Amino acid sequence: MEVFLTVVTGFATFAFGQIAVKLLIDPVQEFKRVVADIAHGLIEYANVFGNPDVADQETERKVSTELRKYSSRLNAQMYLVPAYGFMSKIFGLPKKKNVVKAAAQLIGLSNGFGGNNPNRGVINSYRAQHVKDALGIFVPGNERLDPEHERVFING
Repeated sequence: MEVFLTVVTGFATFAFGQIAVKLLIDPVQEFKRVVADIAHGLIEYANVFGNPDVADQETERKVSTELRKYSSRLNAQMYLVPAYGFMSKIFGLPKKKNVVKAAAQLIGLSNGFGGNNPNRGVINSYRAQHVKDALGIFVPGNERLDPEHERVFING
C-alpha cells in the first residue's frame, strides 16, 4: 500500500507540475520572447524607420508589416498570460498599461513611413524609444533622445 501511495503522489506531483508549466510558465516565457524579438527588431530596422524614404518602398513595406506584427503578437501574448496583473508582479513583466502603450507605439511606428512631415525619422525614433521604455528594454544614456524636444519635432 505504501508503494502505491508513493506512486500516486509522485504522479500527481508530476501532473500538477506539468499543468503549472503549460498554463503559467510557458505563456510568460513566450511573452518575454516576444519582447526580446521586439528589442531585436527595433535595432535591426532602426536604419529604415529612422530614415524614411531612404530605403526602397518594398523594404519600407516589409518593415512596416513586421512592426505591425510585433504589436499584434505583443497584445495577443499578454492575453495568453493568465491573471496578467498578478503574474506581471511575480515574473517582472511590464504593467498592462505599458504593454498597451508599447503596442500602440508599434502601430504608430508601422504607420510612420508615409506623410509629408520632414521630421518623420526623428518622430519614429521617439516612438521606438517609447516602446523600449514601456517594455523595460534598456536604452543606453548616450542613445536616449531628449523628451523635451519631442514636441518640437512633432509640430514640424
